[in-house]
Amino acid sequence: MIFTILKVIGIILLVVLALILTALLCVLFVPVKYRAVGSFENTDIRAKAHVSWLFHLFALHIEYADETDGYIRLAFVKRKLFDDADSDYENDEKAAEASDDDVMDEAAKTETEDKVSENTGDEPKISADENQHIKQQTKLTHKKTYKKPHKKQFKEKSEKIKTGIGKLKREYGDERNKAAFSHLKKELFIILKRICPRRLKFTMVYSTGSPDTTGILLGILACFPVGYKNKWQITPDFESEKPYAKGIFDIKGHVIVISILAATLRILFDKNCRRLYNRISR
Repeated sequence: MIFTILKVIGIILLVVLALILTALLCVLFVPVKYRAVGSFENTDIRAKAHVSWLFHLFALHIEYADETDGYIRLAFVKRKLFDDADSDYENDEKAAEASDDDVMDEAAKTETEDKVSENTGDEPKISADENQHIKQQTKLTHKKTYKKPHKKQFKEKSEKIKTGIGKLKREYGDERNKAAFSHLKKELFIILKRICPRRLKFTMVYSTGSPDTTGILLGILACFPVGYKNKWQITPDFESEKPYAKGIFDIKGHVIVISILAATLRILFDKNCRRLYNRISR
């Protein structure tokens, strides 16, 4: 009997361990796929972006045209984006307005009753102009509680960023940190290479309104290797007298978590990088 119970417990533990190991391998080795397609004509931009993982069981989809729309799917649960946020914002605004009206009416009523109680004899009547004045004063007093956050917070954050940049510049000039910065540069290029799209198609017809500047812009675009490596089709229009640009794009790629994690761990376990981090974080 005891042997049977131990056997069942062992089987359950093995199943749980196998599930955990399978989930870990899926996270590390199943790629996260992404794709973005769209078109543009001057300022009219239309685009779709889709990110999926594990046979589209987990996905994020966003569309942008006249309005922004999208959804997120976790397994078999699908939830729309943006609409819920907008409706919640509108409901919060309506609730805040209703609360403001209630507070103003209550304050106006209380002040009116105080005025009535101070007088003797017949109850005086409060005119409509005086009642409106009371409401306006109450509204101004009530709105004072909703002040915007002070700009001091933004200044403090910007000062922290400037301080961090200054520390990086100072440490970069130190000869002892050259090995750390060299290792960081190498690993960051590896991460960017793993993240960069495998397909980057781009087609565009454009004009600046002047033949000379149109040709100059074409020469500038030809200097970037990302264009001719991906066989971009950029056609200048030298005859148009009006500036315009229209075209389509298609971006597709994937990211494997194990490659990003390996590069991150190599940075964390490098002694030069750890020493650089300790110096900057002081």
